[in-house]
Formats: sequence, C-alpha cells, structure tokens
Amino acid sequence: MVMDQFGAPHVAVRLQYSGGNTMATDLDLYSIFCTVARCGSLSHAARELYVSQPAISQSMHRLEYALGCTLFTRTSRGISLTSEGRMLYSYAEKAVSLIAAAEDRLNRMRTLQSGGLMIGASDTLCQFFLLPYLEKFHSEYPDIQLQVTNRTTPDTVELLKVGKVDIALVNLPVNDSSLQVREVLNVHDVFVASSRFSHLKGRPVTMEALSHEPLVLLEKASNSRKYLDDFASVCGVTLHPEIELGAHSLLVEFARIGLGIACVTQEFAAGAINSGELFEIELTTPMPSRSIGLISLEGVPLSVAADRFISIVMENASAQHEG
Repeated sequence: MVMDQFGAPHVAVRLQYSGGNTMATDLDLYSIFCTVARCGSLSHAARELYVSQPAISQSMHRLEYALGCTLFTRTSRGISLTSEGRMLYSYAEKAVSLIAAAEDRLNRMRTLQSGGLMIGASDTLCQFFLLPYLEKFHSEYPDIQLQVTNRTTPDTVELLKVGKVDIALVNLPVNDSSLQVREVLNVHDVFVASSRFSHLKGRPVTMEALSHEPLVLLEKASNSRKYLDDFASVCGVTLHPEIELGAHSLLVEFARIGLGIACVTQEFAAGAINSGELFEIELTTPMPSRSIGLISLEGVPLSVAADRFISIVMENASAQHEG
C-alpha cells in the first residue's frame, strides 16, 4: 500500500467528466480540503489534522492543480472559498461525511457491534438444533440483527446461492461443488409407532413388510425424505405413504395418536421414544446414519458475524464428538 506524506493510505480516485477526460485525484485531498474550508485557516486545519501547515498548503496546491481551478483566496482573517471552492465543498463535505460514516459502520460490523446475519434452515432443524445457538449468539452479540428463513434443504441451498441468506443449516448429503460443507451433527432415521402397531414390537421388520403398513412421512421436497426413498430403493421397495407432512414435529404427533408409522430423526424424537409413547421399530437392515451440516458458498468470504456464528456451532460440535 502506498502512503502519503502524512503516513495515511494514498487512495486514488479516477474522475470521469462529461467531456470524456479523466483525472486522477487523491481522495484524502478532499478530506483535507473540507477541514481547511471548515476551519477557514491553514494553521487551524494543520492543528486539527496534526500535520504541518506547509504540508496542508502543499496538499491544497495539489488539489487545485489537479482540478484546474482556484479553491481559496487569502483574506485579512485567513482564507475563504472561491465560488468554485464553495461548489466543491457542498459536494465534498457530504462525500467525506458518508465515507467516514461507512468506515465507522464497517468497524462496528467488524467488531460485531452492528450488522446482521441471515440464516437459512428447515423448521425441524431450527426447532431441534438451531435455537440454542441463536440464543447464545444473541446473548453475546445483541446488536447483530438475526434473520432466520425456514425452507426445505433444496430451497435453502438456492437461497444461499442467490444471496438471500449468509449461511444455512441443512440435511446432508448436499453434493454441490459451489458449497463449503461443515458437518455439525450425526443423526439417525428410525421408524416409530404407537401401541396400535404392537404386532411389530420386539422383532426385526423388513422394509418390504413395513411398506405395507400405513406410513406417515415427510413430503418429497425434503432431503430427509429423499434419503429415506433412496434407502428403500436399495432395499427393493417403493414407499407409498398414506400421509405426507411438512414438519418433523407433526410426524411425532401423528404417530403418537396412532395415525400411522412415522419415519423420524431419532435425536429429535427422543422425548416421545424415551417416555414410551412411541416405540422404535427394529429394521432388519437399519438405515445408515446421516449428518446435519452448515453450508456457505465456496470461495466467498464470510462476514464477521457469520464466521463467529459458525465458530460457536463448530466448537460445540467438536466438544460433542470428543465426548
């Protein structure tokens, strides 16, 4: 990075005039110009900027030379703006103020004192996994505005790709080279039922036999359902559920009142299983475990807020794995 005589970054802005000519001008010269114009004195401006008066004078000569006009005239009380100088100041003062405000906001975002974080996740993952992390993040960084969008995994991936969310929590697998995937939780899909289906309790059941029972499954749009259908296909079975639902919590409730056998995530239905309201059906060939993952766009830098949220989740995932 090139530094100017004040030890500040030297930033060149190329101005395009309507006539087609271009002129390279240093952005910091406009900041100095605004200070001089506001102070009405080179010496006062020099004291405010902690530089020498000759350095201020030289900077103003450079700006006048670059713009091809006189910006100041000397008076008995110091200096005053010319008509060209007044016009320039009316624009430059707003521009310099906006840049200062932008820098302040960037600094606040960098230190997590302001900004926002947009997260995509399904209703199920939000309810059973995401909430504790949202609570922890909000308690540590209350000035960061959180926005959570609930969609199925395929829809959430699309939201991420078009910039509608910063990061997303999804059911894996998601095979897409444009995404960076971080596994955060290993889960198991199981079939559960109420006492209405006690004839299936305590003995191994094939997928073929299960396919003839009334099934309550997630809708086909979900990654979890796709994973189940793929597993059933490997077993030579096509599933035809009597009821399809859009929320995991409804699967548990429908199974609880005996409307059918539901395929649920064991970790998210533990309460109903451990209480004995539902029992887990033993499959002759258990479904392989799968993972929940946090995804972001590969090669795209994360915001400080997104990076910190991922760190919070991954720290817990690492602790659970070690445990």
